[in-house]
Amino acid sequence: MKIAVLGGTGSLGKGLVLRLASLGYDVIVGSRDAKKAESKAEEYCKILGIDIRGLDNRRAAAECDIAIITIPWKHAFDTAKELKDELAKKIVVSPIVPMEKTENGFIYVTLPEGSAAEKLASILPNSKIVSAYHNIPAKKFADLNAEFEWDVAVCGDDAESKKTVIEITNRIRGLRALDAGSLRNSRIVESLTPLLINIAINNKMRDLGIKFV
Repeated sequence: MKIAVLGGTGSLGKGLVLRLASLGYDVIVGSRDAKKAESKAEEYCKILGIDIRGLDNRRAAAECDIAIITIPWKHAFDTAKELKDELAKKIVVSPIVPMEKTENGFIYVTLPEGSAAEKLASILPNSKIVSAYHNIPAKKFADLNAEFEWDVAVCGDDAESKKTVIEITNRIRGLRALDAGSLRNSRIVESLTPLLINIAINNKMRDLGIKFV
């Protein structure tokens, strides 16, 4: 199974690339800049000692079976529009969180479609959209020596695609994937991220994740 992490040069992308590649998945690092993708892939190869490829986003999207979009939200939708044909009939995973920083902290930006995942579904009607990984503290996740126990809420309207993402996620040590219902519920899950960031900042805490008990 080929998994492309589009925007795989940031912390969340790095964590997903390293952890999925270490499980034996054929992982492709995607970036707008092919040279940057190749450079990051080389960096990740040295960490794991296994082959990881870096390609521009279009080529990565064309080759993969599953695409995870770890691109900042203000650019993610334009990228999805550009890759509409390459991503058709494929599982597209959205960890996208629309939020902004204000003088009083971070706020969730409600989109007309209801959530980033639902907006992505409107842009990619021929793809199978699943939302996941929103509430993962990215920098800690990118550290392979870090220990954690976090839950990942997974939303989607296509049962088989959601099941696939849940199975993949449950293979990552320290993560437990939970079926959170339809794609419409993504708006709730996405909005937890700025809440976690605000709690961490206001209470001098770090790396807050979600655990359902």
